[in-house]
Amino acid sequence: MQEAGPIPSFLIECLVWNVPDGGFGHTTLTADVRYALAHTFNETLNDEKCHEWGEVSELKYLFRKSQPWTREQAHAFLRAAWNYAGFE
Repeated sequence: MQEAGPIPSFLIECLVWNVPDGGFGHTTLTADVRYALAHTFNETLNDEKCHEWGEVSELKYLFRKSQPWTREQAHAFLRAAWNYAGFE
């Protein structure tokens, strides 16, 4: 998956950290993954919804100019991950 190339695992960790707690605890792990991917994909459609997202440490914002990745890269990765998992 080409979109995964520029995505460090730390960014994936931070994306999942920004999923609401209610998105976890489904009856299957697959349902949790589906929710996390759908939520982060929808929230990264534009800057407005994820502008205040932070790293796990809450010391830095996740999508600001100081980061080595962009919201657009994360969004493309999330789309590719959804498709790779075979979700509809």
